[in-house]
Amino acid sequence: MTTWAFYALLGVGTGAMYAAFSMSVVITYRGSGVINFAVGALAMIPAMTFAELRRSGDLVLPLVLVPRRWSFGEPMGLVPAALVATLVGLVVSAAIYVTVIRTLRSAPPVTMLVATVGVALALQALAVKGFGNVTLRSPGILPDSVIRVGSRGFPVDRLWLLGIVLLLTCAVVAVYRATRFGIATRASFLNEKGAILLGLEPARLGLYNWLFASLLAGSVGIVGSSLGGVSPFNFSLFVVPAFAAALAARLKSMPIAVSVAVAIGSFEAMAVHVVAQGRVPAFFQGGISTLVPFLAIVGALMLVGSRLPNRAAIVERAHVPVARSAPRPVLWTVLVVGAILVLASDDPSIRFAALQSLIATTLLMSIGVITGMVGQLSLAQLSLAGICAFLMSRLDTALGFPLAPIVAIVASVLVGTLVSIPALRVRGVQFAILSFSLAVVVDDLLFRSPTFVGATGVAEVEPPIFAGFDLGIFGGARFPSKLFGFLMLATTAMCAALVIGVRRGPLGRRFLAVRANERAAAAAGIDVARTKVLGAAISSLLAAVAGVMIAYKSSTLTGGGLTAQDGLQLLALAYLGGIGSLGGAVVGGILAPSGLFTVAILGGGSSIDQFLFTGLGLVLVAVKFPEGIAGSWTMFLRSRRRALAPSAESNDRPDRLIVFDAEPR
Repeated sequence: MTTWAFYALLGVGTGAMYAAFSMSVVITYRGSGVINFAVGALAMIPAMTFAELRRSGDLVLPLVLVPRRWSFGEPMGLVPAALVATLVGLVVSAAIYVTVIRTLRSAPPVTMLVATVGVALALQALAVKGFGNVTLRSPGILPDSVIRVGSRGFPVDRLWLLGIVLLLTCAVVAVYRATRFGIATRASFLNEKGAILLGLEPARLGLYNWLFASLLAGSVGIVGSSLGGVSPFNFSLFVVPAFAAALAARLKSMPIAVSVAVAIGSFEAMAVHVVAQGRVPAFFQGGISTLVPFLAIVGALMLVGSRLPNRAAIVERAHVPVARSAPRPVLWTVLVVGAILVLASDDPSIRFAALQSLIATTLLMSIGVITGMVGQLSLAQLSLAGICAFLMSRLDTALGFPLAPIVAIVASVLVGTLVSIPALRVRGVQFAILSFSLAVVVDDLLFRSPTFVGATGVAEVEPPIFAGFDLGIFGGARFPSKLFGFLMLATTAMCAALVIGVRRGPLGRRFLAVRANERAAAAAGIDVARTKVLGAAISSLLAAVAGVMIAYKSSTLTGGGLTAQDGLQLLALAYLGGIGSLGGAVVGGILAPSGLFTVAILGGGSSIDQFLFTGLGLVLVAVKFPEGIAGSWTMFLRSRRRALAPSAESNDRPDRLIVFDAEPR
């Protein structure tokens, strides 16, 4: 056997895990219409529960405010531990469906996807609080013998795992083709109204499919966890190759999804071998294997993206209103004056927290443009900011201030614009999958590349010096420099002015028209492709400016805080504050980790508590307050007006508010 064939075979174990998660994605989508970003987290809970039961005999439950660890006295056996862990996973999945997914049946697909992101964040935080941020390994479940393949030893457990997944695939295909449950699920997916007329209950079918998908992913997670262990976060990164395989199968064919997933696992193993042999340039040695699922996603979306099936629902999709409010000089003056007073504080921790909030606000404005105005759910804005920050660190020595940040911003805008090209064919949920996979690639490939980051893995950033004045964070007598804080405030204010100008101008109206209905916008004479590219360029500009702010605030860059996982938390803050308004970006910035709310109100708090807060907050916003905290008052006034004068509501619109019912689909 050749070396290539050996490493391709070595990757089938990981590919089998991808395949199980991919089948879970397809089952969930066809059963309940949800693209489930939390599939990895839902598989992680029973896997970690099983590993802990086998290791210490303690049952750890993903709960808050009540005891979460219960001891059985001694390590539990294989079968009882697997049964208890599976039961825990099913109960957690059922609770999530009843409280979140079923409530959002009338919501747009993007809102449901965002809710699953919040579920994933919350489950990860609960796992860290219960188990710790560790990797748990249970005693081996599969045979651990080694066989000879050619001249090399091959662990046979990979083949056992692949065989189990293939048997499960056959069983799943049989269930959905030959049983009443499978036929009813297909009927409900194709025509929900017709299914109800036939006496079927789509909500109950959705619950059964959700539980079935969770059982499938959790069971394979339990078995597969004995191979490489399970942590609160590693399974969540499996969603990228799982989505790639599911999209290649058009969210329809289980055999195709499994085949593509196993192939991705094999190609990743071969890519690791290529890197180990030093056969690729140093630039790609950080994580070339992550390119495989990313390219698969791009190929699938470009080839079959327009033919992906849509669930036909009886309930008309509700929309998140996007408000175009008249300028409120008094309110914004009060905010700016308040920010100046905070930045002039004698408490260095408050000043540093204010800097963090200003950076987060600028990043959230970037998400507000691309998602709130254009309608493309992007999960890569933090990655674009990181690209700009590292580019500036490489250019700083040669170009200096202000040329280095200007060139870095221009280069980052070009990157962000080029990345948006696939958005000309896809949007909404599909673009969210594409952008998240891009964030994973940037994290593994660029932020770990010695060529991009530096040989030491730490990039140094020189302070901004202009006309002999040190404008950097260390420039004043006290850290952080007050002058640096005022410079960051001015930068954020200029970004806010840009967003207000775009939102209230003709370009903003074109953005909202494209967001509402691309075909109608094209019929009205709007160049949809050009509008999308412009939106991506403006959003990338804001993200790049935030990247410059990050670089100057940190002075040394390691890639920490710029991961794809941090990008999910940033999205949570955007929706928590209010994705449809500039005020939402300000609120989200204040609530950001290490921001003003955390430091000044909570007195610090752990990052895991912040993770849990944003995850649960995102779920609550998606279910109850789709306009976020900033729009909750407007929602209250609108509901009161509707209750007091329902017949006159259409003629009782406020003069200062125009509402666009336009949620990306």
